[in-house]
Amino acid sequence: MKRKSIITNNIIILLLIILLGQVLIYIKINLTDKTCEKTFKQNVVFYPQHQDDEVLWGASAILRAIETCGQDNIYVVLVADGLGVNVFNNNEYKNMTNEEKKEIRDKEFKAALSQLGVKEENIIILSDINKENEDIFELMEKTILEFENSLENVTHISHHYEYDDHPMHIKNGQVLKNLKDEGKVKDALYFIKPQYLKSIPVKNRVIYKVKNKSEYNKVKKACYEYKRVDIENNRYGVGYTSSPRYFDNLLKTLDFKSILSNK
Repeated sequence: MKRKSIITNNIIILLLIILLGQVLIYIKINLTDKTCEKTFKQNVVFYPQHQDDEVLWGASAILRAIETCGQDNIYVVLVADGLGVNVFNNNEYKNMTNEEKKEIRDKEFKAALSQLGVKEENIIILSDINKENEDIFELMEKTILEFENSLENVTHISHHYEYDDHPMHIKNGQVLKNLKDEGKVKDALYFIKPQYLKSIPVKNRVIYKVKNKSEYNKVKKACYEYKRVDIENNRYGVGYTSSPRYFDNLLKTLDFKSILSNK
């Protein structure tokens, strides 16, 4: 009888230890990260450099912006045309015009943003309005200032101006950072790739993540828009083919974190 009681007590202790471990994990995931969130201004404008950057680095941030500010107040500005991707060197694209290639990329881009809940009329593709073949970063700067001056209370989100392994991303971030330093925009955040997280002081980290199954499915579907291959409907899966490691790493996670910096 005594032996049975000892076994029962040990089982209870073991269960309590497991429960405590789960509680600590919950606190780490749900409370620690929550304190890293930042309240957006009334309007939020994202400036991904290429098609797929908005999903890879900012999907959960976009969801949170829509949740807190409303669909009408969320804008996504695509800075580059995405034609420099290495995938387009493959034989299947050699007879396509640049306009045809751009259409493929933009179709993936719009489909992914639709899955996240961004209104199509709030998607701005700078290459579509660049009639005078203006430098894309000069056009980006003008666009940022137009939003800043025409809307009240704007949060602008670009790539990081220093911590990135893509020179175009860095230049993208420098445009916004310079405007912020000059006092021409009031509120700015910068996308961070996960491998650069340690370079950002904890106090400057801003982290958004999916909060439920519905949000998880939205991001997952947005990712798969870049994997979709349906030649008859002009879908070639260019985004995924060009960056499979980034997509695979994101899809392995459960919370789809968007990591940003406020400095």
